[in-house]
Order: sequence, then structure tokens, then C-alpha cells
Amino acid sequence: MRRVQSGDMDAFEEIIRRFRTKVFRVISSHVRDPEDAMEVLQDTFLKVYTARRSWDGRFSFSGWLYRIAINASIDRYRRSDRLKTTSLEGILESHLEHSSTTPPASEPLVGVADGERRRLLERAVRRLPERQREVVSLRYFGEMSLEEIAAALSCPLGTVKSNLHKAVMNLKNLLLRGEGVLGYE
Repeated sequence: MRRVQSGDMDAFEEIIRRFRTKVFRVISSHVRDPEDAMEVLQDTFLKVYTARRSWDGRFSFSGWLYRIAINASIDRYRRSDRLKTTSLEGILESHLEHSSTTPPASEPLVGVADGERRRLLERAVRRLPERQREVVSLRYFGEMSLEEIAAALSCPLGTVKSNLHKAVMNLKNLLLRGEGVLGYE
């Protein structure tokens, strides 16, 4: 990023190559439509380049980048006035299925086809409070450590841990009860 700050376009292209997939996943947890998500991805990297001098090397580049992506996603939502949506993949599902707090026999997603399982998870995540959704997104799609998430969101580590725990518990409850995730309230 130091090279990008001095205007090196090859270094910027390398950053895009390294981070585009993870950034797209983070964005997709906030923006459902793939075309909109691609536009937000482009906006994110444009903002990274235009704001390149504001990055402080003392802080995590990935945290700074993901924060820009989340803010761009939120801006997109506000501009389009659409419902907030999310897209989850197997990482969160795997976390839920391997949790020691729920016995395997009561697992709500066992036996459900992959596509349906993904839709159920997406609906459940859309119902999470914004901060919980951000933490889940950064942890599982951005693959950030809890400390990096705390820095990116400018909040204490304990708050990040609490929000992640609450998000997982809320998802389990939503999926077990089926409230609002099965297509009817």
C-alpha cells in the first residue's frame, strides 16, 4: 500500500487481485444483487485509490479496506432505498453446523438441499442487527481476526466478541424457529 500511496498503479492492481474475492464476499453480505455488488466492488477500489493517502500504516490495511467496502455497501443501500440483503456461503453454515452448543439431531439445516440452505441462511442474516451482520461479514468473509475487526469498526474487542456470539445465537434461534426465514412471518 505504501507503493500505491506514491502512485504505483502496478501495486494497486496487485492489491485488487489479492483482495477482490474477499471484498466481494464482504459486500455480498450487504448487497444481494450480484450486479449491484460488482458496482460496489468497483466503487470500493476507486475509493481506496482516491483515499490512498489517508491510510495510516500503523493500522491493518485489510481492516481499512473492509471498512470502506462496508461503508460503500451501506451507501448503495441508502441510495437505492432497497431492502438490506445478504448472501452467505458455506463458512457461516459450517460454523453453525459444528457448534458445540447445538446437538446434531436438532440441527435446523440437516437434510435441506444446498440452494435452500443458502436461502434460509441469507434470510436469517438479513434479520440480524447491522453491527452483528458487519461482524459476521468481516469474520467469515473478510477472514479478519477479532482484533482486526475491532480496529476496523473502532470498537473494543469485547464488543466484537459479544456481537459475534450474539449473531451466531440469533442465527441459530431464527433457523430453529423458522421465524421470517421460511418465507412467512
